[in-house]
Formats: sequence, structure tokens, C-alpha cells
Amino acid sequence: MRGRLFISRFAVLTGLSPKTLRYYDEIDLLCPAEVDDLTSYRSYSVAQIDRAVRIRRWRELGLPLDEIRMLLDQPDRQAEVLVRHEKRLRAEIEDRQSSLLTLRTYLTEEPMKYRTEHLPARQTLSIRTRLQPPHYEVIPDALQEVTMYAKARGYQMQRPSFFVHDNHDTGEGSLVEVCVPVVGDVEGDGRIEVRTFEGGMAFIGRFVGAYDKTGTAYAVVVDEAVRRDLRLTGVTAEFYVKSVPDTPNPEAYETDIAFFLEAVDTSQ
Repeated sequence: MRGRLFISRFAVLTGLSPKTLRYYDEIDLLCPAEVDDLTSYRSYSVAQIDRAVRIRRWRELGLPLDEIRMLLDQPDRQAEVLVRHEKRLRAEIEDRQSSLLTLRTYLTEEPMKYRTEHLPARQTLSIRTRLQPPHYEVIPDALQEVTMYAKARGYQMQRPSFFVHDNHDTGEGSLVEVCVPVVGDVEGDGRIEVRTFEGGMAFIGRFVGAYDKTGTAYAVVVDEAVRRDLRLTGVTAEFYVKSVPDTPNPEAYETDIAFFLEAVDTSQ
């Protein structure tokens, strides 16, 4: 048994656990020099320490076992394999950093001021259009068109402006109604219509931040609604409480994300 090491001793010397060594034997990556026919004890040669340590170090770098096998069997491809893995690590680091920034935002931002509220009916000038992510510019474009139309005719506008997702539409993309509340006698023109926003009970969360980040807020509000056992209709609205006219800083925008609720039968 000169130059032979039992698996426990080989594990200590190489930094690989006995369980890992048995697995590497199963996949034919690092097989024992000998296996006792009677006891099934595995023993390794001293010469195998180098291979084992190389495997451990490459695994610590996150290299997949298939690529480690390639490095061992085809050492001339080492540069190719390691450069490819470097690119993979850089991409993973970028993803992690993005996740970390999002996590820090969640940890530092104020709660979304959740509330259940009855949204009143109101008269609006509105444009119905289709939203096809990631082309969100149709919303501000429609709001600007309606606002300029109302100002040109001296109509009295109210705040906040908002848009509503049509939950019953089956066309491509999402049919949305972009609305500016108005009071008094008003008329539409072309695609600008005079419509009534029906309102209703809604669960609302207030998101603080730039418009391009509101998409993630929807999932957060839904999670909270589900936690509260609320019954959602699927119809949503987005109210621009604090926006471009109020602050030049997009991170200070305030947007109410509203999910309308099913009516509760109180007659029983």
C-alpha cells in the first residue's frame, strides 16, 4: 500500500469531501487507484493529489464539471475555456449587482402606502390606444395630446391624470384608456373622446420612482393584495400623483398603482 491513501486521508489532503470524491468516481472524473474487492474501500495514489487539487480549485472558480473534464483531457484548450468562463462570470456579476441595487431600493424606500379606497366616477377627455411593451411612449404622447387639446380650448382640467387597462380586450397588446379629468361642458375631437371613468373600489399602492420602474411595482402590489385575501378583477389603473410638472427629478415621481376589486355581496 506504499503511496496509497485511503479516501478519508486523501480527502484531508485535497480539500475534497469523501462524498464528493465518491461522486467524482461515479462520473469518471477522478477514480480511485484501487478499490478493495472485499471491503470496497477506495484508495488513491499520491500522484492523484495534483489532479484532485486542480479539480477543487476550478470548482471554486465556478467552472462546470464538463469544462473541468475538458481542461484535464485537453490542456491545450485551457485559454479558450477560462476566457469563456471569465465572460460568464462577468455577466453573472452584472446580474447580481443589478439585483443588489433593486434590493437596496426595497430596503431603503418607504412603504407603498397601501390603502383600499373607492375611486369616484369622473368626466374625462381620453384617448384609447394600444400599449405594446417595451413601447411605453404611447402613454405620455397621449397625455400630452389631450392636455394640449384641453388647454387650447380653455377647458378646466383636474388632477391626477391616469390611464386604465381594459381587461376585456382580446386584441394584440393591451388596450388602455389615457384620461385627463375635466369639469364643465367639453367636446371631443377625432380620437379624443369625452368619456366617464366609472371608478369603484380599488386596492392602491403608491410607487415612488421613475416611470420605467413602475412595471415591477405592479407585482409588489399584487403580492400585498393576495396576502390580504383581496379579490381582484384584473382591471388596473395608474394615477400620476406627482409627475413632470411637479419635479425635475424622475426618482421623485409618485404613481398610484390601483387594482380594482370585485364587488362584495353584503346582502347575505
